[in-house]
Amino acid sequence: MDIRTFGFFLGWSLFALIGLIWNLRNLWLSLRSKYWNEVDCEIIESHVEITYIRGRSYHPIISYRFNVNGFDYEGNKIKYGGMWRTESVANDYCERYRVGDKVKVSFDPMNHKRSVLEPGASWRIFGAIILFLALAAMGYRALLAYLQTTN
Repeated sequence: MDIRTFGFFLGWSLFALIGLIWNLRNLWLSLRSKYWNEVDCEIIESHVEITYIRGRSYHPIISYRFNVNGFDYEGNKIKYGGMWRTESVANDYCERYRVGDKVKVSFDPMNHKRSVLEPGASWRIFGAIILFLALAAMGYRALLAYLQTTN
């Protein structure tokens, strides 16, 4: 294996490691969020944003305001693990969370700024972890192969 191929695999391995750490963090937060405190919140923004990165993608933008112990907080996390970026899914979220609606929000008792409308883990987090584990394993295997050929 030449140095350019090794560099390619090393780059992807670092990407995979960062993705794995990020998704493990999201998994940890999503599992904890099931046990966070709940309060009422008011939806203050709800619309679909369209982006054009690698094709058209639809993002539900939902913001909410809540009060804990006399302090106001704002959040915009719908759920951990992301969601499909289709128009119908984005519109469904905006229909579910309309401006002015009063709904429950879960907030981290250790950090009131961290909140989520739909607590719990999404199956997409597990899929992302498996994907990044596979990429990291391939990078590790490429590193071993490179080290064996240089000795």
